[in-house]
Amino acid sequence: MFASTLNLTLRRAVLAALLAGSSSVALADPLGYHVEIDTSQFSGAGFLDFAFIAGNSPAPGATATLSQFTGAFGALETQEGSVSGSAPGTLTFGNSGAYNDWFQNVTLGGKFAFNIVFGGDFLNTAGNAGTTFGVGLLDATATSYLGNVNGNLLQFELTPLNGGLPASIAGSTYASIASISAVPEASEWMMLTGGLALIGFALRRRRAVTPA
Repeated sequence: MFASTLNLTLRRAVLAALLAGSSSVALADPLGYHVEIDTSQFSGAGFLDFAFIAGNSPAPGATATLSQFTGAFGALETQEGSVSGSAPGTLTFGNSGAYNDWFQNVTLGGKFAFNIVFGGDFLNTAGNAGTTFGVGLLDATATSYLGNVNGNLLQFELTPLNGGLPASIAGSTYASIASISAVPEASEWMMLTGGLALIGFALRRRRAVTPA
């Protein structure tokens, strides 16, 4: 009877951990992502171009907050529209301007990375137009794209709530030098940690009552 109770506790703990680990799947999409760009095949000066642009028709409000930058960043070259902050540091984009852009000097040859978190009205306000966040890498002349000659290395498409369809965030890469990975929210980490702790507790109790 006691063994059955322990087994039931263990099964519940495993289930709790599995549910915590898959919690992001139940959401439309994660809100936070980690981006990496490897420029080791290039050298010299260059530019990273961050742009946050709404669709042609009025789009629900959206924000993109970039932080935890790593890499050889230089001085800001140009800034336009609804964007503020610094890189490295924290950049905050809005989609209220026609063109919201941050054009940054960088030194090529190493890796660049940052975290990005999306938010705003598009998550719960219906609309027909979305917003695109893109990152491009350019050479020292600022006229030729690197990694993807056709433009951005990566993009996120923010689609607002539309009828019965929830809002969504879709990330895509267009070059092998760029990667995107989801960053779990703090609440998801807490759920996962709690589930794993419960598993550990159940296993310790089981070992404690096992006959020698």
